Amino acid sequence: MWDRAILKGNARLALSGNKYWVAYAVGLIFSLANEIFNIVASYFEPKVDYYAILTSAEELQKYMNQPHHTRWIGLLNLLLTIFVAQPLAVGLSRFFVHNRFGDTQVGTLFSPFRNNYSSTVGAMFTTGLFTSFWFLLFIIPGIIKVLQYWMVPFLLSDNPTMSGTRARQLSRMMTDGEKGAIFVLCLSFLGWFMLAGIVAGTINWFFPLATPFTSLLAVAFVVPYLHASFAELYIFLRDRAIQSGMVHPAELGLVPQPV
Repeated sequence: MWDRAILKGNARLALSGNKYWVAYAVGLIFSLANEIFNIVASYFEPKVDYYAILTSAEELQKYMNQPHHTRWIGLLNLLLTIFVAQPLAVGLSRFFVHNRFGDTQVGTLFSPFRNNYSSTVGAMFTTGLFTSFWFLLFIIPGIIKVLQYWMVPFLLSDNPTMSGTRARQLSRMMTDGEKGAIFVLCLSFLGWFMLAGIVAGTINWFFPLATPFTSLLAVAFVVPYLHASFAELYIFLRDRAIQSGMVHPAELGLVPQPV
């Protein structure tokens, strides 16, 4: 069994020295890529309840009757999530796993766009689709599915050619009996995000024009610690899966494929 304090201690060690600032830059680029379009779109697109649209014909009709540009903004946002944000999430996972072993390069964030891009997009899209279906049932099953598939981006970061079906299967096995502890690990960072929010709010009070970006800059300070801890968890679960025979190191690209 893994210990949360040890994982977070190892994460801090992995970020020691100048490596933290490289990780901060990577986290900031990732956050900007996810948020910059949302910031722009928020000025044009009204708030949309996608759950209501998917479950009510009346709400769907109202959405379809909206101006064309509104629907196109929502569609563009969805496409950017599928083809940009989700591959970047895999690149972010790869960066922090590699950083753990001393390979700290900003370019690692963009590696999914250079290596088996279509396979990564397909695996992440289907995983997100399955998770969304569970959220339609109720929020608790959705959260359970998110935790169950928590390791999918990390598995794809190790082996971009892995199918979504296999990645989800391995993630389910790796997180079996661990979902509650993973949820608590996530909750343990709430205090850091609250502190980041307080700092951002204070800056916004004195510099109102900076409002769209201060929260992003403040939250980005927590991103390296958060994702380095998740990388530590993945490495632990990966090693355990290999030792138990659940997966061969070659399938994860850790050793050459046997001839």
